[in-house]
Amino acid sequence: MKFRHIQVEPMTPTIGGMISGVDLNTTRSEDVYEEIKQALWQYGVVFFRKQALKPEAYIRLGANFGEMEQHEFFPHIAGHPQIQLISNEGNEAPETDRWHTDVTFRKKPNMVSILRITDLPPSGGDTMWMHAGAAYDALNPGMQQMLEGLQADHDLPWHFRRINASERLAKRASAKSGMMVTASAQECKMIENTPTVSHPAVITHPYTGRKILFVNSIWTKRLLGMHMDLSEAVLNMLYEWVKKPEFMVRFRWEKDSLAMWDNCATQHYAVFDYAPHYRAGQRMTCGSFVPTLNPVTSAAAGGQASVMRQLLDTTRMQAASPREQQAVEAIFSALESVDLNAVATAAQRR
Repeated sequence: MKFRHIQVEPMTPTIGGMISGVDLNTTRSEDVYEEIKQALWQYGVVFFRKQALKPEAYIRLGANFGEMEQHEFFPHIAGHPQIQLISNEGNEAPETDRWHTDVTFRKKPNMVSILRITDLPPSGGDTMWMHAGAAYDALNPGMQQMLEGLQADHDLPWHFRRINASERLAKRASAKSGMMVTASAQECKMIENTPTVSHPAVITHPYTGRKILFVNSIWTKRLLGMHMDLSEAVLNMLYEWVKKPEFMVRFRWEKDSLAMWDNCATQHYAVFDYAPHYRAGQRMTCGSFVPTLNPVTSAAAGGQASVMRQLLDTTRMQAASPREQQAVEAIFSALESVDLNAVATAAQRR
């Protein structure tokens, strides 16, 4: 895609684009935001340098990707609940040093995440992303076909029990005062009462129509419809598969750098090599999607879903209410389930 208002330099042949030629603090141009959006869908994750974003400009950027939310586990900056504070210090890993897609334990995970690191360690603290569409494409056809017929459970309480999260929440140390902070009963109850959700192991990207491998090592509990041991073996194989460097880009943070990633198409890994130093940032999560595998994206359908999705005005879709987005999604899903070739053949017979 050619861009008129921004410059984009590919970081690798597979994933990642460095955007320049725009000041995010001052821009209010819908054309600029639309090109950033298209670059994101094309590259999976995009980066900016030298963007000392003010909260108002940060929120203005995020609003172009849908409704912003307050996350279950993170505090936020004063006066701006959309901007989450994330930090880590000491020798205990932050549990994001594993390949994962955010919040897939929800029925509708967030679509886009934006991160600005505010406090850098003396060295290290990079973040890596991999393209789960490229990981799917590189599988052999037999494996692709098997995975397309499977659903996977994604389970928040299951993972939090694995890492003993209740104890961590109940005895969280304050980095500033050294005092102990007690987790609220509501927070612990939320973890235990979040139900398991099932998503297809392979999904269709809602904007590009590309097939995406949709299992990850933090939230995916098991593959349904197969023996538990076989499920564990297949998932472990896939968790190793996504670690191929060919699918990845690694980003070295600098002061006032910004990263924005497509949470549907990618997984990410926060490299924990900076202990015991402090690392902190401000993050926003925007929009949402329903993980769905559209059957007409198969080779027999000739890419019909991707063509249909190109009819969508993505700017208007992001500005629409969640109910309107759901209605449009239902209409397109219904249209994409129709075999147009079969319809045309039947019409000719008449």
